[in-house]
Amino acid sequence: MATCAMRTAWHASGGTLKSSSIYPKTLLNALVCPNAPNSIIIHTQKRSLFVLPFGLDVGLLGLSAYYLTRLRKPEPENVINIFGPEPWSKESQTCPDKVVRCIAHRGAGLDAPENTLEAFKYCVERDCHIVELDVRTTKDGKLLLLHDQGLERLTGKDITNVHNMEWDKLKDIDVGATHPNRKQFKDVKLCLLDDALDYLMAHKVRVIIDVKGDNRMVVNGILKTFAARPTLYQYAAVTCFNPFILYQIRKNDPQIVGALSYMPYGFSSQDYNAEQGPNNPRFADNLALHGLLRAADVTYGLLWRWCARWCAVSAVLLHKDIVSPSEVQYWRWLGVRCAGWCVNRPLEKLYWRGVLKAPYLANTLLGEPDMEKKYEENSYSNLDRAGTIVDHLLESDRKMSSGQN
Repeated sequence: MATCAMRTAWHASGGTLKSSSIYPKTLLNALVCPNAPNSIIIHTQKRSLFVLPFGLDVGLLGLSAYYLTRLRKPEPENVINIFGPEPWSKESQTCPDKVVRCIAHRGAGLDAPENTLEAFKYCVERDCHIVELDVRTTKDGKLLLLHDQGLERLTGKDITNVHNMEWDKLKDIDVGATHPNRKQFKDVKLCLLDDALDYLMAHKVRVIIDVKGDNRMVVNGILKTFAARPTLYQYAAVTCFNPFILYQIRKNDPQIVGALSYMPYGFSSQDYNAEQGPNNPRFADNLALHGLLRAADVTYGLLWRWCARWCAVSAVLLHKDIVSPSEVQYWRWLGVRCAGWCVNRPLEKLYWRGVLKAPYLANTLLGEPDMEKKYEENSYSNLDRAGTIVDHLLESDRKMSSGQN
């Protein structure tokens, strides 16, 4: 009986081996020990060689989809023309004036009413040749320069969503009514993207277009704008906080230079800084929704770098409080420019220039080392200039605390 039992086990293991994908033949209903009164019958099943453990096959499928759908980068010459030469390159040593250091955020929105022609003229007068602006759509499909969804902050009017209004009802509204320099900029109107590009391209000013909203209308509008202006590929880059919107734009036109913007806890909170962390929650009254969005923040915090590479971006625009030398070095290793927003204080600007050696977005051009001569030509006295700088920085902390980019 012992011998028969051992033979039974031996034949059982042989049957299992034959059932594997390496040995495709199976032993079905095999009589292991025909002379034994209580012989064992082994039932086996054929198994495929390509069956993977659950989770591994999904991971491989997702990784394959990522590399198959990843976009290609635009022409390197266009990236250099927009963002200038790399700060550590030989060209930056021979032509330091071509290196991009300061990008006027919303057209230096603290010095002049943001996203307006007056702001862009202010930048051109001070030799700032790269600006950032925000684009939204109106009800009739116009591409409007506006950061917020509504006009409450800029005008004090009860207009919560410009996407529900037509351009004719918006074009005569004064958007400089609450600006700290409203005495110098009176009766300032909203601006369309086409009008802004006409002026900026005429003065060879490079542009970073920040796409706001997630509707198909704004995507089509950006694509049509580039198609109608071939020179725009060398002068303008498109950025967005939503990687799927940026992906749609670059998928339809891969030659558009793309940049991804990122702020920690952007789903659940409107503001973030290094001292307080995320604050001003979007849905403070709904704890369940706030918790869900906080979980989305954590997930996206782990994936946003992959999203940037998936969209084949040429630059990333990051909240200044999360940028370190290692972060700049990481993107530099990938051949991607790293810029921070919003860098307004003079000491911060010196740190970005001297230590990080990376460009930054600023709400004010005051305190820019390259533009001191322009400031000296201004009619203000030194005391007035110092007071103006302090007033603007205080106003920066108060007025632009919601939605830095």
